[in-house]
Amino acid sequence: MKILHLFSSKVFAGLERHVEELSYEQSKNDQVIVIGPEKFKDKFRADYTIINTNQWRYSPLLWLELRDALAQFNPDIVHTHGQKMTSIIKADLHFSTIHGTKKNVEAFKKSQFIFGASKKSLEQIPKQKSMVLENWVDESRFTNFKQKAPEYFLYVGRFEPVKNPQRLIRAWSSAYGKLLLVGSGQLKEDLKNLIKELGLSDTIAIRPETSDIGSLLSKAHALIISSDREGSPKVLYESLYCKVPVLATDCGNISEVLPKTSVADNNDDSFKILLKKWVPEVDKLSSIQRDCFNRVGSNNLLSIQTEKVNMKYQEFLSMASK
Repeated sequence: MKILHLFSSKVFAGLERHVEELSYEQSKNDQVIVIGPEKFKDKFRADYTIINTNQWRYSPLLWLELRDALAQFNPDIVHTHGQKMTSIIKADLHFSTIHGTKKNVEAFKKSQFIFGASKKSLEQIPKQKSMVLENWVDESRFTNFKQKAPEYFLYVGRFEPVKNPQRLIRAWSSAYGKLLLVGSGQLKEDLKNLIKELGLSDTIAIRPETSDIGSLLSKAHALIISSDREGSPKVLYESLYCKVPVLATDCGNISEVLPKTSVADNNDDSFKILLKKWVPEVDKLSSIQRDCFNRVGSNNLLSIQTEKVNMKYQEFLSMASK
């Protein structure tokens, strides 16, 4: 197969890692090319063509560049990620992925088939042309992973309103021990000020984002997700793969993955109660999430999830050839 992936983004986070890993795994057996902004070229292992997909979606230059790229590569499958690229592209076999939850999904309905990060992602999409594709773990990134003595509780993610890291800081107590926030984004300075205001500077630390998630998880008591909205968070699966338990708010597909007792309602009070219950009982938390560890280690691997995508491609290619 000749597969073309397209995305538009200004940061390298969950969606971008999803595209990078999927395209790389597919490139082992198929001809794959990714189109995206110049700043991310060095992060991709599959063949990558630079087009400024971040420019205005109605830009004539963007349309011309995409048209020429499609004509040159002549793909069997075009797979767009996110709303912008999905709304622009027209192709005979057009697949798209909704990575979070969207109020307006009309652009996605125009593609032949839609993958969604969670059931919530696909609520407005006809079932016959969609499927939930849970996120995965690229196990090659954890070849040398080894758990060490836990030193901190861990937040990994963008410092953006939708991730609501302020909720976590406000709910934290110095009695809980160290909390490490790893990421970048527009809220970074606000978070630093909030930590100082609450007198938690000796308890909560902020570090820049890193691609070595394994080293962070190796020293973590637990991963904490405080988001208002999610799709199918990659870091959730990576944490469970490493047998590091997770506490989270009820967003995206989290309640479909974790036991109910590990998930708070999506509000500050419920989240605070969740931390108060489980942070002192993290060993017990690991025990009740053992089935989650095993499930992710068996099912949510990059190779397995990629095969599901490829099988859907093949199904549509077979129909098109009749």
